[in-house]
Amino acid sequence: MAIDANQFETAKNFAAVAANMVGLDLNLASTLYKDVAADFRAGGGNTVRIRVPGAPQSSTKGVYDVTTPLEVGSITENGIDVVLDTHAYSSVVLSEGDLDLSIEDYSTQVLAPQSRSIATYIERAAASAMQAVPAATSITYDPTNPAKAFTAARRILRSNGVDNTVPLVASVGAGVYADLLDANTTTAPVFDATGRVRGFDVQESTRLAENEAVFYVPQAFALVVRAPQVPSGAPFGASIRTDDGQFALRYLRAFDSTVAADRSIVSAFVGVTPLPLAVDNEDGTVSLVENGGVVHLTGAVA
Repeated sequence: MAIDANQFETAKNFAAVAANMVGLDLNLASTLYKDVAADFRAGGGNTVRIRVPGAPQSSTKGVYDVTTPLEVGSITENGIDVVLDTHAYSSVVLSEGDLDLSIEDYSTQVLAPQSRSIATYIERAAASAMQAVPAATSITYDPTNPAKAFTAARRILRSNGVDNTVPLVASVGAGVYADLLDANTTTAPVFDATGRVRGFDVQESTRLAENEAVFYVPQAFALVVRAPQVPSGAPFGASIRTDDGQFALRYLRAFDSTVAADRSIVSAFVGVTPLPLAVDNEDGTVSLVENGGVVHLTGAVA
């Protein structure tokens, strides 16, 4: 969506363009569980509570039993608090000369770099959250047989309680990805017909160390995003969430007549945090297993 500086557009249009651009630039963060809202509730503090659904136990009775009363159970939900500790923003000043003479496509020349700066921060935060998980101690990585580490990580996740219906993701450094490519042959394929390795969707990330790999389920980390409210005194602004629910942000623009300059601000409240794995004990209770949904491999020997 190209927006010329001289076109009449609403603030919502600009915000939508910026929010979509941020979403397109996410790599690691795109694989995480997301809690995204179009606006931040004023007065609610900076803590967002992520709901963990309850798991009621089923009861039984005989097919022809018409006398036994039905058992009454209950649903007990857990919650995980995520603190929005960062206001990620990009604020740039544009002179009248910039707007009238230099900028032909506002979305490309202004919104795109501003949005990219927000995405860069989020990607760094996602990588930091992954790397903060303690390294596994039971996996030996063999660069000549990299898939073996994937099998070992899969076993750990399953033993932690990861259900076989949950998608598995592996984010790996450039060295590990190169090992996978070199080990992949027609006679002994490492990648299956869907492009996965031992059931993991694999993506390469330069934000991880060369021989680093993180095996996880999306629910192992949360990306929480809230668009700040538009101040009542802002002449041009909007808070918006993308149609696909992948990102939200606030866009503000104002002209300072004393210096003949326009200010463009793109921002969002952001929090990236590890989440415990919610395991259904099948007895009406749910256990929260710390780092149960992630295995962190840091080098030749993890």
